[in-house]
Amino acid sequence: MPQLKSKKKWLPALIIAILIGIIVILAIMFGFFQRQEVFDKYDVAYEIDGKLYEVFPISTTDIGVDKKSADKHLYFRVNSYYNIDYLFRLAYKQYEINEPSRNKYYSGLIDYSVADNAYVTQKDVYITNDESYATYDFFDKNGKKIYSYNPEETSTDDYIVRIKPTILQGYEKSDIGSYDDYLDITALFKDKLGMDVKVRMDDNKKMVIFSIK
Repeated sequence: MPQLKSKKKWLPALIIAILIGIIVILAIMFGFFQRQEVFDKYDVAYEIDGKLYEVFPISTTDIGVDKKSADKHLYFRVNSYYNIDYLFRLAYKQYEINEPSRNKYYSGLIDYSVADNAYVTQKDVYITNDESYATYDFFDKNGKKIYSYNPEETSTDDYIVRIKPTILQGYEKSDIGSYDDYLDITALFKDKLGMDVKVRMDDNKKMVIFSIK
C-alpha cells in the first residue's frame, strides 16, 4: 500500500513533465523561440523612392527577418553567396530598371547586367582529398576584403545567425552544413560599407520589402 501511494504522488508530476516536453517540442518545430523567420511564401521587393521593384533572382527563400523587433534586420542565407553579390550591386547602384513586371505591385524589374563585379567569392578548404567545406570572402567596390565567412568559426562570428526551418516550411534542409547560417546584411553593410539596410513586412501584399541607402 505505501508503494501504491508513492506512485500516485509522482504520476501527476510525470504527466505534467511529459506535457511540458511536448509543448516545448511543438514550440521549437513552429519556430516559437527563434527571433528570426524566413517568409518563404512571400514575394520580395526593393524600394526606391517609394516604388517597389522586382529583384529576381533574389528570393525570400534566402531571406530572414526579425519577427518582433521594430528595427528589423535583413539576413541572407550565406551559402547563396552568388545572390548576395546582387545586394552589393543594389548598394552601389549598379543596375538598370527594365519594363514593369507582370505583378501589379512592382514598378519595374531590376537588371544587374550592367555590372559584373565579383563582390563575393568562394574558396574550398580541403580536410582530406575527399572532404572539404566552402568559405566565402566579401569585398567592397575597391576590391578590399571586408569580411570572411568560415562555417567552422560561426560560434564566434558576430554577423552570423542560425535560422532553422520550421514545420511550416516542411523542414526542407540541405546536406550542406551552412544551409541554416544567415549573414546579418544590415549589420555588415552598416559596419563595413557605411550603408543603411532597412527591411519591413507588408502582410497585405505578402511582401518582404527592403532598401539600401
